[in-house]
Amino acid sequence: MKGNEGPKSRGRTVRRISGAVFVFFLLTAVLFACDLPACPPSGHPTKDGSPRIGLVLGGGGARGAAHVGVLRVLEEMKIPISCIAGTSIGSIVGGLYAAGLSPDDIERVITSMDWNKIFRDAPPPSDLTYRRKQDAAQYLINFDLGIKNGEFVVPKGLLQGQNLNLLLKSILIHTEGLPDFDHLRIPFRAVASDIETGETVVFKDGDLVSAIRASMSIPGVFAPVERDGRMLVDGGVSNNLPVDVALAMGADWVIVVDIGTGLSKRDTLTSSVEITSQLLNILVQRNTAEQIAKMRQCDILIQPDLGDIATGDFTRAMDAVEVGKTAALAMRSALERFSADETRYASYLASQRKQDQTPPRIDSVEIVNNTSLPDQVINSQVDLVVGKPLDMEQLKENIDRIYGIDTFERVDFRIRKKDKSAGIVIEPVEKSWGPNYIRFGLGLEENFKGSSSYALTAQFTKTALNRLAGEWRVEGRIGSSPRIFTEFYQPIDYSLKYFVAASGEYYVRNINDYNDSGNIITQHRARAARASLSAGRQFGNWGEFRLGLRREYGRVKVLIGSPSEDTQSYDRGSVFASMAYSKLDNYVFPLSGTDASLIWDYNLKQMGSDIDVQTLSFHWMTALTWKKLTFLPGLDFRTTLDNDDLPVQDTYPLGGFLNLSGYAAEELYGRHTGLARLIVYHELASAGLGPLNTPLYVGGSVEAGNVWERRSDVNFSSLILAGSVFLGTKTFLGPIYLAYGQARRNHSSFYLFLGQRF
Repeated sequence: MKGNEGPKSRGRTVRRISGAVFVFFLLTAVLFACDLPACPPSGHPTKDGSPRIGLVLGGGGARGAAHVGVLRVLEEMKIPISCIAGTSIGSIVGGLYAAGLSPDDIERVITSMDWNKIFRDAPPPSDLTYRRKQDAAQYLINFDLGIKNGEFVVPKGLLQGQNLNLLLKSILIHTEGLPDFDHLRIPFRAVASDIETGETVVFKDGDLVSAIRASMSIPGVFAPVERDGRMLVDGGVSNNLPVDVALAMGADWVIVVDIGTGLSKRDTLTSSVEITSQLLNILVQRNTAEQIAKMRQCDILIQPDLGDIATGDFTRAMDAVEVGKTAALAMRSALERFSADETRYASYLASQRKQDQTPPRIDSVEIVNNTSLPDQVINSQVDLVVGKPLDMEQLKENIDRIYGIDTFERVDFRIRKKDKSAGIVIEPVEKSWGPNYIRFGLGLEENFKGSSSYALTAQFTKTALNRLAGEWRVEGRIGSSPRIFTEFYQPIDYSLKYFVAASGEYYVRNINDYNDSGNIITQHRARAARASLSAGRQFGNWGEFRLGLRREYGRVKVLIGSPSEDTQSYDRGSVFASMAYSKLDNYVFPLSGTDASLIWDYNLKQMGSDIDVQTLSFHWMTALTWKKLTFLPGLDFRTTLDNDDLPVQDTYPLGGFLNLSGYAAEELYGRHTGLARLIVYHELASAGLGPLNTPLYVGGSVEAGNVWERRSDVNFSSLILAGSVFLGTKTFLGPIYLAYGQARRNHSSFYLFLGQRF
């Protein structure tokens, strides 16, 4: 028995020793693998000989605000960054930090930014030329279909990036003229993708803003950026987490921030949009995994848990910042080894932060013009004064005015810096899908009582007919009130202020007479052809005066009512004048600005008119917003000044949603009409950005007005009181309203309306 114990004891001892040795070597291997020297030196140490720390910022849209939270923790821990590589939103945050902005500065940029404006190209109607304001008001489907060389052409992206480009230019103006991105406060690389070849493109020099723009040009949303002969889109397509780029820059160790989204589950893949988005996510996740595999054991991966914060949810930027900060703090023990001492970090911050600079003096303003418009037309929109310091706000206003001509895909600028002065170079780029365009309009009204109307309109405009930006357009409308219209519009000076116009039109409309039950008892059908010549002046971008002559021939017959009434013909010849003002910020649900017009028309027998009569029309409306509550007071009237006894075709209509709600559309007709109203609406919710923004409003109106046959009948006691409540939202086809209206005299109606009613 004892003789057998010895060998067993020795065996256990050997196994214990072997196990201890195994654990010892395992711990040694782990510690060795995680020790900093495990990452081989790059051979590019910093000036003081310390290792280079690279920062990799991935793409992910609005989730990229988490990068700011990470930066904030890195600064709190005194971790100096030696180089940065970024993709998409990572290129924005990384580029701003590399250019000398602090995390606080970048957070202010991201959280205070009007993302709806950034993700929209067209300036608000308040910044358009007055002629383009009219187009914006009449054609609420904001899409230009181009016609070029006999073929339909669409833009290469939903957005051209004009407003985003201007914002980045204004923030990064101090980087103009740098020889390459290694001369930024921190060496930087932006990553994009060549949509033609699928190759990754790494920017290390040239214009910083165009590099960032290319890096975040989401296919189908932003138009590709053309640079160095390549057509470039979002870097996430080929390299969403550019670890290899940071290593190639000489980083000894890298801190990698991955903000990518996970793949959607089967039950959420219910539309072509979701499936297309999933396909893009698969591509991004695949190249992200490839880049993570390139990390070494001593590198650090930070993956903020951003939950349901979507790539387009920029309204939650502050939430994403906090999530990024939390994720970085969770890695504090691993990050501590990168911290620098007080002296070295103070030196780093001093070199990283950009210094306040005195604006350079403008010594020249140059227009690089390769468009069909002459230099003088573009120069007329520029009021920068040579010899004065550069004012970025004034420069942006100049760019907006040029862009407001609305024949350009984008208007860019650059600064040629000298010692203490600078030359401003402005470069407009003509729309690649122009210069001929088709726009569409759609209107539909249903009152659920058998009275409905609709209109589908198409407009063809041929621009840049000559050196003074002449235009010719043809417009056709089918539906309840068919119309054919054509106009030649010719500015007569380079500033586009003065113009002449000639137009012709054929239209058809019904004039109804209702009984108290809301049934049509008489319906007249009026057909007319008219032509006009006019001349006028535009005032800045806010107004227009026009004076002209008009000739009209028409026939009116009864469709419903007494068959004994004969078809009547009429002639009209008049001189007219109009004055219009508009500064509304939009024509769907305006939040600010005013719209007003006054039109005088004088029919004269000397000009071939059957009658001598003057008419006057006035419209006024203003928008006032407090927080998310908007008030729209308004006043409209139309009247004849000389004669109360006019034929039916010279009467004015009233009735319908927001025009004495409760009545059918154009249920009331008279020689004199008046309407005062107050519309109030409140934004309940909003989804999407820029042209895809879909706000939901709840609102109501209070209205008072009537129609009168004679001026002597006009008095306050005869006013009809009315009101409405409604839900409304903006769509690609225009605003949609579901409303209920109630008016005195037992008139009430539900409405479904698509189109503009203000």
